[in-house]
Amino acid sequence: MPAPRGAPVKLMLRGQIVSIVLMLFAFSLVSVLGMVAVFYPHVSQGSIAAAETARNIGFGAGVFGLSLVFLTVFHRQYAPFTAPVYALAGGVFMSGLALGFEARFPGIAVQSIFLTLAIFCSMLFLYATRIIKVTRQLMTFIFTATAAIALTYLAGFLLLLLGMPIPLLHAAGTGGILWFGFIVTIAAMNLLVDFQRIEKLESRQHPAYMPWFVGLGLMVSLVWLYISVLRLLARVRR
Repeated sequence: MPAPRGAPVKLMLRGQIVSIVLMLFAFSLVSVLGMVAVFYPHVSQGSIAAAETARNIGFGAGVFGLSLVFLTVFHRQYAPFTAPVYALAGGVFMSGLALGFEARFPGIAVQSIFLTLAIFCSMLFLYATRIIKVTRQLMTFIFTATAAIALTYLAGFLLLLLGMPIPLLHAAGTGGILWFGFIVTIAAMNLLVDFQRIEKLESRQHPAYMPWFVGLGLMVSLVWLYISVLRLLARVRR
């Protein structure tokens, strides 16, 4: 998508890009800590009502964050405003769902954090060392698989409204574990695309909003990865 006319163009340096990404992480962390401070003392004492409230707030934040993503995809110049708000919403989304699962599977939230960080660092290492090269064929596979997952969930939602749920999307056991293992794999591979986009910004002229746009993309991938890891561990522990 071309830059809007009149958008300021500047040379992007690695430090500027990294600082924006870290800023988004910080916003997300603030909202996570806020949710934990409000709900975890009650959840840790076995309050199902608190866990359900946190989960519902998380779902609401997830829907709001998704709407911001769609808005920014079509209007990239809004990224400096939507990316920080998404980071806050994403933190609420992750922590809300984690607290909901924490009531049933104690310790799962922290386990998911460490596993997500391990996957992120592993993918960054594989990308930086060029053990995995992001070719056009790989990008096509990642985009196709991501679209297939999204369409599967859309179909599952519509069938659920008709009273015909897809067992694979909700069941435990081997099938559910394999399905969420596949989703975690594709979410992790999306990080490779984000790393490449960030690298391509370095030492080149781009509209000033582009670091925010690619930072938003990285945050979306991380939120998706964490939620997928959380749900995978929940399937394993059922």
